[in-house]
Amino acid sequence: MGFLVLSAFATLAILSPALGAQVSSTPAQTFTGIGGSGAWWPYDLYNFPDSVRQNVSNLLFSDSGLGLTSYRWNVGAGGVNVSNPVRAPQTFYTGPGTYNWNADAQGVYFLRQAAQHGVPGLTMFANSAPAPLTKDKTSCNSQFVTGSGNAYGTFLADVLQHFINEGIPLNYVSPMNEPDSGFGPSPCGQEGMYVPASQRAEVINGLWNALSSRGLQGRVGILADESNSLSSARNEYATWLPQVVDKVAFLVHHTYDFPSDATYASYISFVKSNYPNLTTRMSEICCSLGNADGTGRGWSGGYDPTITNGLMWTTMLYQSFLVAGEPHYDFWTLLSSGIGCSPLSNSNCVTTANSNGWNDGVIYYDPDYASNGNHALYLTKHFWTFKHFGNFIKPGSQRRPITGTGANNFTLAVSSQNNYFIISTNPTNSASTLPLTFPETVCATAGVRTSASEDFASIAKATNSGGTFQLPLAPMSITTYTFKKGSC
Repeated sequence: MGFLVLSAFATLAILSPALGAQVSSTPAQTFTGIGGSGAWWPYDLYNFPDSVRQNVSNLLFSDSGLGLTSYRWNVGAGGVNVSNPVRAPQTFYTGPGTYNWNADAQGVYFLRQAAQHGVPGLTMFANSAPAPLTKDKTSCNSQFVTGSGNAYGTFLADVLQHFINEGIPLNYVSPMNEPDSGFGPSPCGQEGMYVPASQRAEVINGLWNALSSRGLQGRVGILADESNSLSSARNEYATWLPQVVDKVAFLVHHTYDFPSDATYASYISFVKSNYPNLTTRMSEICCSLGNADGTGRGWSGGYDPTITNGLMWTTMLYQSFLVAGEPHYDFWTLLSSGIGCSPLSNSNCVTTANSNGWNDGVIYYDPDYASNGNHALYLTKHFWTFKHFGNFIKPGSQRRPITGTGANNFTLAVSSQNNYFIISTNPTNSASTLPLTFPETVCATAGVRTSASEDFASIAKATNSGGTFQLPLAPMSITTYTFKKGSC
């Protein structure tokens, strides 16, 4: 679905004329995945016609859609004291060692869809332990109980074992999503369990023990601790991480502090200095307005489906990949009903920014679908800009640094076995051209572009002039150029 909404970006930040940039022959990092979370939209989408559910799966997991290679499935805690049923997934837990495997049909449906589409990175993450295991016997506004690490770990490992035996290749587990908050007061808007830093090593140890007893410790990696900001993560690592540093597969964080480049780089430097054997991953972010060049971003309500917000979000992926050198990027909920208006009452609703909705999805649906029967899906420009990353950054591909005049934090070079992909955002109102050379012989083969009037549209391939390729970048756009390794 194309949007013809003109950009609201008013600042004419003109790019300096590029004299030439070079793609390095030396890899920077190897990518592990691009994805997002199945929380909490499966509760609603499970009620849609099967043809729509299948379309959602294709839009997320097929290369005809986003081509995601990472999917985060939210294992429920039962929703005790959660006021919003969409954010209260059922739990399999019925008692120590006993389970109802028919629970959470909604979440399991889309987990199976991801597996059937061959998504290679499947993570199970928990916002809370099942209510009976928490301090106040609730699924939110409560706390992890010291001494319950083995019981909680057993629950998580049993669920993993069940679905792995079913043929779903879950390969990561995150036991405490944003442990700095219980998301109270009750009744809560979502599940959440407070896990003070002093308790987090027990959570990891209990889970590790349970995985080990099932022979899963070499198959399922533990992700921790999913703090909501880089500053809180950094300040709390010393309390728990040294005790379990050899049991954590990746240090996983969110970026709800919307860090500057300097702050992000400082965090990465801190981790490398103190925990040199661990790699960091970005696993959740949403909900910001801002300008196309990334300025002005920060936690905020408001719905903006236009190219301005789509390009603004690309700057956040570039920041994680180029500034932080991280190998992985997960967005938050993927689908959302937070349009902030009624699409059946206003034909311009889904294409026009408003202050009532939220930028917490890339595909939207009518919040009143149950009463008005509207099962349409609405793709924002965020979907189409995210597709440039999901389609061209696959696990095992590598980032190649770009140096020289014309290199910037809006251009990414990806090297796969057979191709180079140059993903470049032009967040200004002026056209530019990037002259680029490669460390080996390549042949330009294709180009695709997303702009205010284009959605992943095919464009002319880059041209070769004396060994330097010319990559035109239209105003307010993201473009991916493909180059085959070897001669034409």
